[in-house]
Amino acid sequence: MDAAPWAELAFPPHRTRLPMVGGLPPGVERDDPPPPHPLHPLQASSRAFRCTLARMPAVREP
Repeated sequence: MDAAPWAELAFPPHRTRLPMVGGLPPGVERDDPPPPHPLHPLQASSRAFRCTLARMPAVREP
């Protein structure tokens, strides 16, 4: 492999992908819609909880 592509992959330029502080400048609009909000909050599966407990040796002891 040529050294230039390898160096680009191994040592990418220092670019941050974090949003800038303070929001977008005036007059700049977002071109992507915000992500949709979930209809229901995240809830743990009761079946997964029971299966996890069943695998624990301490739970099986009297």
